[in-house]
Amino acid sequence: MDVSRLRASAFAAAAAAIVLITSPASADVPTETDDAVEAYVESWREANGVPGAAVAVIDGDEVRTYISGEDGDGTPVSRETPFLVGSVAKTFTSALVLGLVEDGRLRLDDPVGRYLTWLDAPRVTVRQLLTHTAGYTALDGLAVSERFDNGPGALRRAARDLEHNGTPGEYAYNSADYLVLGALVEEVTGRSFAAVAEESLFGPLGMTHTSADADDAAALPAGHRHWWSWTRAYQPGFDESGASYGYVISTIDDLVVYARANLAGQVLPPNIESDAWSIQEVTGQGRGYGYGWSVQDGDRRRVHHTGATPGYFAHLSLLPGEDRAVVVLANSYAEKRAPSLSAAAADIDEIARGGSATVKDGDPLLSAAPWLLAGSVPIGLLLALAARRIPGSSPLSWVCAVAAGLAAMGLILLPRLLGASFGFAVIWLPDLAVGVAAGSVTLLVVAVSCVIRRGSLRRRTSDAVDQAARV
Repeated sequence: MDVSRLRASAFAAAAAAIVLITSPASADVPTETDDAVEAYVESWREANGVPGAAVAVIDGDEVRTYISGEDGDGTPVSRETPFLVGSVAKTFTSALVLGLVEDGRLRLDDPVGRYLTWLDAPRVTVRQLLTHTAGYTALDGLAVSERFDNGPGALRRAARDLEHNGTPGEYAYNSADYLVLGALVEEVTGRSFAAVAEESLFGPLGMTHTSADADDAAALPAGHRHWWSWTRAYQPGFDESGASYGYVISTIDDLVVYARANLAGQVLPPNIESDAWSIQEVTGQGRGYGYGWSVQDGDRRRVHHTGATPGYFAHLSLLPGEDRAVVVLANSYAEKRAPSLSAAAADIDEIARGGSATVKDGDPLLSAAPWLLAGSVPIGLLLALAARRIPGSSPLSWVCAVAAGLAAMGLILLPRLLGASFGFAVIWLPDLAVGVAAGSVTLLVVAVSCVIRRGSLRRRTSDAVDQAARV
């Protein structure tokens, strides 16, 4: 399939294309609830520009799986289709670290510098890393993410390059913490993170299509990113240096196995599970972060984690008190669609229980920004033409030039104001990055047009020609 192709007919035929697969323990005949879940998934796909998705609803022994759309190669999504799981991988890393704690090879309050002597922040503890209170910032993590380094020692190299710019003890969700934990797993075990994950977690659970190894991810189809209202294929490759916080491939069937194992108490050490699934750091009203898991307290306590990489989205949501879980996998991601993508698991659970839910909206600011920036380009060019008619001696020309220059600087700094960098925007917000670059250049053209008069330019050109003639 051409990397820029997303067939419009995919959504028109969505209702007929979705496939419902049930486990042997469930009924073979689709129910009204199945129809409602299918309708939601298709509306959700269309609203968020998702070419292909796989969803599973677990209720005790019953598993109902909903498969829809195409992968990045144009092949229908199946139960064996690999997806990147993003930060769901943090739950894998947490399980490996807590297993080492259970074995007595680590302690939660050990300073990590005892093992990683080269670390920029040697006094942070294992517990702080697990709970995102080690003092790394989101920008610290972003600075070493998406390196696409798959050589031996890739994860350790990324951790060595980490800078520590935050305040220990303060909660700040980031990928740097789990990058360091991945390096810690490698240091303590003497093996690669991918090997430890396979031997200690994926293999024993029977997750045969889950891996943190680049060779195993060679057949991963392209994911998709958003450009204004269009979805485009994106395949930068796999990144072993980010395996412990986001670069793990898996399938819907394997994540069902993982969800059920968690619900059955077969993943985390029994004496640590309650702490791992309890709020260790409060992040909002009735919600917080445990050890590698987001926790939402209330009448229906939910332990979950979302995950995103450029081109993929995942969500694993557990309701331990009800022996229920929902898994959502999608081969498309956009920051502007994050609120809608993240709401799907809870919505699907509500529908599967006989309730109702509608697809949520995305982020209005991030959705509008690329369009506004694109629209500013022709307006800016018209202003540049108008600016040349301002009398050269007028103070207004300098006021306009300064205003346009300051506006250009503001656009250039926009990604920083949003808590990221321009490099992050290029990968995660490509339409916004293009808009920022085009808008900045346009405003600089306006600024220059305000101070370089058409008449003065003509005179300079004429003087240059006369001088050349005299020579």
